[in-house]
Amino acid sequence: MANEPQADGYESFYREFDSPLMRRLRREAYGEDIGQHSWVGSEELRADIHRLGLTSSSRLLDLGCGPCGPLTFVVASVGCRATGLELSPSALKVGRQRAAVLGVDALVSTRQADLNQPLPFESGSFDAAMSLDVVLHVRDRSTLFLETSRSLSAEAKFLFTDAGVITGAVSNEEMRRRSPHGFTQFVVTGWNERLLERAGFRLLEVEDRTESVSRNASGRLAAMTAHRAELEQASGAAAFESQREYLETAIELSQRRALSRIMYLAQAPARSAG
Repeated sequence: MANEPQADGYESFYREFDSPLMRRLRREAYGEDIGQHSWVGSEELRADIHRLGLTSSSRLLDLGCGPCGPLTFVVASVGCRATGLELSPSALKVGRQRAAVLGVDALVSTRQADLNQPLPFESGSFDAAMSLDVVLHVRDRSTLFLETSRSLSAEAKFLFTDAGVITGAVSNEEMRRRSPHGFTQFVVTGWNERLLERAGFRLLEVEDRTESVSRNASGRLAAMTAHRAELEQASGAAAFESQREYLETAIELSQRRALSRIMYLAQAPARSAG
């Protein structure tokens, strides 16, 4: 998920991502463990498979795939081929192990890449792309959208979620507590829409998914609290307190609709015959 040098802060987290404790926490937090660690739920992702129009013949690109939980869930559900881009080596290692356990390793490829750089693909390489709760950690999302458009085939769909859309008053202290994972860019309503248009995309759908932040953050916080002693032993009291503060802030901002999570579905431009 992280896509710049701050990704180093994720390494210890990703190394323990599929430990028995972490799997137990995900089941308690989300209800269904699909290897997620953001605001994504399984039912949401099942609906997005249909939005993207994925079939067994599709070629899917996941931008900022992390440890490949949602990516392998999609591939196992559809049988399509998919490529995940991620900066963290530890996340990619976990992702390859997850693909093997699910029996989809022949369909999934992963590459270490920084989303702030040009994408390492030829034009028109993919039939669909997704990026789940990642763009707020990318410094230059304008270039990312342009590169995504270039990498997609004609009229292919691109779906992403942004949990950092400002829709109310947010203090500087709340911003600090809401962004403990390195670079985070919060944007105003309409910002993503304008950048998609500049990249040649046609916006098909916008959906407010802020409630998922409140629900999943609350689930994660309850699961953490129930296993506090184990987590503090594994990662330390300071790490526990930092995560607690982050989740409490995410809940507060989402419940008062000051910071929203929005889903965008867009279509790449048609390509000229010449």
